[in-house]
Amino acid sequence: MSPALAERIYRFLLRAYPPAFRSEYGREMVLLFRDQCREGDARTLGFWAAVISDVVRSAPALRVEAWGSRATENNRTMGVLMKLTAMVTVLLGVLSVLNTGVELGAAATQTILGAHAVSLALGVFAGVLLLAAGVAMLSPTPRGRQAARLAVLASLVMIVAARLLFPWMSILSQLVGIGLPVVLLIVLYWPHKTSTLGAA
Repeated sequence: MSPALAERIYRFLLRAYPPAFRSEYGREMVLLFRDQCREGDARTLGFWAAVISDVVRSAPALRVEAWGSRATENNRTMGVLMKLTAMVTVLLGVLSVLNTGVELGAAATQTILGAHAVSLALGVFAGVLLLAAGVAMLSPTPRGRQAARLAVLASLVMIVAARLLFPWMSILSQLVGIGLPVVLLIVLYWPHKTSTLGAA
């Protein structure tokens, strides 16, 4: 077997290692392999048994380590995104309560019908629930996520009921009051742990 063919086979075997490891150490490993080819006989079964044995012993452990670090990075990224989402939810919950309060203040100069009053009260409660959902999302525990899901779902139900009872909400209020909880429910029900067995 020619040295060039032996090196091609070895480069193929190196694909068992994680890409980051190959980019850092691949060149040195190929140089070491060339030296081993010069010192040994690349045509013998014993030479290739030793090479393959080395790859089989070291590559799987390095792959597992790479997957573990990738999972840690993914979880860190998800944690940051959840905190940002929680802060936006808290802010929008406060704005929703204030918006409903402004509407209530504007309506106070007129006679408020029963349906209008109930609708405004539901709007306030929906905003408070969004605020509570944002606070619950800041807790990275499964219990915190469950509390956030329930608060978001209750907020969505209340804002839809408020809209159906009396059409006082602006388009923006409806987008925030209905759209945000739907997006939050998708985020909160999304699998928390992403797959770490991606293609290398």
